[in-house]
Order: sequence, then C-alpha cells, then structure tokens
Amino acid sequence: MEHTLRVLVRIDTKTSSACIEVRGCLVPENCGDLIGILRHTAALGAHLAVNLSRASHLDVLALDELLARADEVPSQPIAGGHTTVSVQIPERLPACLPPVPAHANPLDNELAFELAFLQRSTEVFRRPG
Repeated sequence: MEHTLRVLVRIDTKTSSACIEVRGCLVPENCGDLIGILRHTAALGAHLAVNLSRASHLDVLALDELLARADEVPSQPIAGGHTTVSVQIPERLPACLPPVPAHANPLDNELAFELAFLQRSTEVFRRPG
C-alpha cells in the first residue's frame, strides 16, 4: 500500500506563525520529509503548529518520531522570542482504508452505457420524423 504525505502550509506574517496541516498519510518512511518541511518553514522565523487532525492515516511509530524530532527543528530568533513547534494530535489515530480492488474486466461501451443509464431504451436514439 502506498502512503502519500500531503501537507498544507499556511503562513501568517502578522503573527509570525505557520500552520502545517497534514492531510495524507504520516508513516515512518515519510516522517523525515515532514521534519524537513518543519525545518524549512522554521527558517522563515515562524512559530509552527503541526495539525494532524485532518490526516488520513497516522502511524504510531511516525507520531513518536515526529514528537521526538520536533525539538531538532532549529530555533530561529524572532520578534517575540524563538521559534516554537507544537503538535496537535487527534483523539483517535486514523488508519488507512484498504485499497479498492480494480474492476476485474475493463468496461466496454455497452456495459458502460448500461451502468450510466441503468436501462437500455431505443427511444433515445430514434430520429424525429
């Protein structure tokens, strides 16, 4: 199963803060990528909030790694002190759904037509006249 990390980064220049919202899968294989995103965003001199509430899948080992490595993000001096990192964890850790099996046989035109219209009617093709 392929786990894809998708994130949305929002930066508020007035408050010198950034929200990094994880929307894909966070697993040990891609946790380092998220840490890299945190480092790059922290280089802008922003307080960071990592929001995991919209993640489609959170692996416990990846979550532990994120919490342990969040302190490694370089602290940049900004107007109100130094960069901080906070992690918002949902009450339940979502798990990936199993992949939907592909249709055994590809649809041909007739079957696609039947599925689209649920019944065949030659009235549709009758020419006015």
